[in-house]
Amino acid sequence: MNNGIRIRPPKDIAVMLLLATTMTDDAVFFDFNLPRYTSVDYYRIACHILFVCKRCGTCCITGDPIRLDHGDVVQIAKYKKIPISKAIKKYTIPDPDKPRVMDFKHVRPCKFYDRDLKSCMIYSVRPWSCRIFPFLGIYDVEDKVKIHESCPGSLEAARILSAALKEAYQDAICRCPDKNEVKLAKEKLRAVLDTI
Repeated sequence: MNNGIRIRPPKDIAVMLLLATTMTDDAVFFDFNLPRYTSVDYYRIACHILFVCKRCGTCCITGDPIRLDHGDVVQIAKYKKIPISKAIKKYTIPDPDKPRVMDFKHVRPCKFYDRDLKSCMIYSVRPWSCRIFPFLGIYDVEDKVKIHESCPGSLEAARILSAALKEAYQDAICRCPDKNEVKLAKEKLRAVLDTI
């Protein structure tokens, strides 16, 4: 990642997370156009930073629906060198629950998953919903971080963050951060979403 967060040690990410969650977004951001995130959202982002895909393929084999927005379809069409209209017709159906959202046709397994190579055939242009899996789900709002037991990368990221938080918490126990430190930590974690 270009924002420099992925190459940081887990403890640094944990410290950033602890800072970011000491105050609400409303207490720090005065721009009302910015989305407001909860502490759980920041925990999800921190887990995502630590996530390393193990290429087990479980998400590609069991994911349903795999949601797409128009930008996802445009990227896939460009990658496959076909017109957007053909990509829409060939690969998508309207999502019954969300207007202006499409789903891949014929999922389970995803048609772009190569079982022999254990990899995505369109990885560089995979949809947003695939890029944000497993921690930054788009399907519903939850009040806790969901750990996908079938995803070894999910389990490992949660374990690493948990251990790093214990270590960072001991160091930060007597510290009272100022608003600017909290804002900077929130901004760094939010920037991760722009690089996924």
